[in-house]
Amino acid sequence: MVSRKKSQKKKEKKYPGAKQVRDLQQSLSASDKNRVVNGAQKNTASLPENLSAVKSIYALDSSIRYDFVGKNRYWILVTTVLIIVGIIFFFTKGFNFGIDFLGGNLMEIKFKQSTSITELRQEMESMGYGKAILQNTETDRYIIRTTPLTDEQKNLILDTLDEKIGIERPLIQDRNVAPGFSRTITRNALIAVAISLVGILIYVWIRFSVRFAVVAIIELLHDILLILSFYVIAQREFNTTSIAVMLTILGYSLSDAIVIFDRMREELRINKQDSFPVIINYSINKILVRSLTTTATTIFPVIILLIIGNETLKDFAYGLLVGVISGTYSSIFVGAPILIAWNKRFPKYKVK
Repeated sequence: MVSRKKSQKKKEKKYPGAKQVRDLQQSLSASDKNRVVNGAQKNTASLPENLSAVKSIYALDSSIRYDFVGKNRYWILVTTVLIIVGIIFFFTKGFNFGIDFLGGNLMEIKFKQSTSITELRQEMESMGYGKAILQNTETDRYIIRTTPLTDEQKNLILDTLDEKIGIERPLIQDRNVAPGFSRTITRNALIAVAISLVGILIYVWIRFSVRFAVVAIIELLHDILLILSFYVIAQREFNTTSIAVMLTILGYSLSDAIVIFDRMREELRINKQDSFPVIINYSINKILVRSLTTTATTIFPVIILLIIGNETLKDFAYGLLVGVISGTYSSIFVGAPILIAWNKRFPKYKVK
């Protein structure tokens, strides 16, 4: 009895409306008893409405404005359509792979004067090769990697650079590069992703429960699929930078999911009265402003990079923009429906 009273006081301290709800329920119960005893018929019609209004301890919390749980099917439909469109584009157009995956030409050039990488980048962009990979070996020496070039295209690049900056001939290196390097990068990236997912699964399993861990993995896989879908739909260049973006987004999306899961766990530990969907909806509402604020502050510099950055930075910023939005979306709109469906099929928390 003492333990129950302490639990009740803790709940009322956390939710100011809980005490009012309990008092109103007791009042309505006493009123209902008097009505039966005295045969009074007053307020009979209003009693069911009042009772329905106080079923939840969140009933008097004005911050609960959105019914996310009630629109589960729409959130899942939106993301499913985007992924299906991405799959269709993958089979019809495929990825726009960059130099790392396609191979190409490698030229090591010694210039007649010291040249900054910014100046060289501008000259390459003016010729339509803004996505070339530039590597500075000395103040006057650069390695330039491009997609496969014809002799005419190569001569145009060299002649333009000679005219604008001045180069020494013959070139230090001038050869074709096979795409074999990309296979090594891809294999290492897949190994990194697999290790990350296993580590995340174990961490969330220990901190929360197995169902939360599995849902976290599903959210991360959803984010990866959505990023890949946008790359193939927009035909943005897919290169090693894109892989770095996906690994970065895994961490960001997990962080957002953990914050929401932590709120859910806290509510589930305290609130034994409401059903699981009600608690999930309350948790999302309470964490919504925090998630959106974090997302907004994250994507602001990314948008700046997307507007004023060079071609290489724009590809990186594009992937980050899609990934951050996708991570926030999956944490709020993808994980909750899966948790509710799982609990409905294998009840662990109050279903209704």
